[in-house]
Amino acid sequence: MKVDPRELRHWRLLALQGLYTLLAIAFRPFTPRPARPLVVLYGHQFNGNLKALYDEWQRSGPQHLELAYLTLDPTQHGELQAKGIHTLGCFRWRDMRNLSRCSAIITDHGLHAMLPLTYLTDIRFVDVWHGIPFKGFTPTDFKLQHRYDEVWVSSPLLKHLYVQRFGFSPDRVVSLGYARTDKLFQRPAPRSNFRDWANIPDGQKLVLYAPTWRQDDAGRELFPFGASQAEFTSTLLNTCTAMGARLVIRVHLNSSIATESSSDILYCSQKDYPDTEDLLLATDVLICDWSSIAFDFIALERPTLFLDVPAPFKNGFSLGPEYRFGWVILNLKELKVKLNECLLAPANHEVSNASRQQDTVAALYGEFTDGESAQRQLRRLDAIARNTAP
Repeated sequence: MKVDPRELRHWRLLALQGLYTLLAIAFRPFTPRPARPLVVLYGHQFNGNLKALYDEWQRSGPQHLELAYLTLDPTQHGELQAKGIHTLGCFRWRDMRNLSRCSAIITDHGLHAMLPLTYLTDIRFVDVWHGIPFKGFTPTDFKLQHRYDEVWVSSPLLKHLYVQRFGFSPDRVVSLGYARTDKLFQRPAPRSNFRDWANIPDGQKLVLYAPTWRQDDAGRELFPFGASQAEFTSTLLNTCTAMGARLVIRVHLNSSIATESSSDILYCSQKDYPDTEDLLLATDVLICDWSSIAFDFIALERPTLFLDVPAPFKNGFSLGPEYRFGWVILNLKELKVKLNECLLAPANHEVSNASRQQDTVAALYGEFTDGESAQRQLRRLDAIARNTAP
């Protein structure tokens, strides 16, 4: 759940989370740790690296560890429990008391009102973040994560970035790969469930438009080149329709968009379908700007069109424009031409961008392109939870 400071209900949930956190801290010295260490996963949504790690834990057999996903959102809690996910609610003491016995907490955004745990307990904390960034960060942006025991990143390059730019100690940053990209790197990749969810036939090509949110630019538009929503979407839709493809528009969790009346465009928000990697598996062509979604999609080696619009980052870049590994689009006319080419002859994009794509994969993921990052993370997690990690 994304906390909205204008919502009184959210403040009530945060107050309960804070109260139960303090109670769990008070009970912790008197609560024995289980023989099978408990690890709590916490994030806005059950997706990304957290979900990939949980799924791998279930597949491998939960003999050595117990994993549970903790949520601030009562609705999400009920939905995940109905799916058989081991889910805890921040708004229930019987769930939050598990913090008295847990050995480690893994987050991909932050802790909200559970911050005192980092000061007043011996719980081990791990950050897995939620994207490889174009966005420029500073050490202040990672004030919380600097209190963590470890930060897991996707490659040695990202470790260097965290150490040199974000001010982390080298021994706290561990390169293991990104768990969420495992299924994107697997060859052959697993079948996507998104097409069934959206009723899109397997043979129909899918074009995904996924812009980043406004970030540090309050006046930022979701549609580029000065075009209105109607003008931009009609340009994409006309090309997709002529080529028999389906257009999907996905906005960030921090954004909202007015859905148009056309039934030929599928508006799929992150809230509607949280599993971004599964959506990417179904995607044939990605159109984006400065969204980190491109650095997940690169694992599939499929056409990617980057819209050359001003970046909305006040602190510049972490990974700069040179990491745009596909065709860079300057205007609507060029977008129409290149999208048509990607749908008609995707090999042209591959030939034109093969070297940049290979270099970018090597930089972003290093040796961790084997689809086994979640397994590596579970092994590391077991050592951390049992206090045997080097």
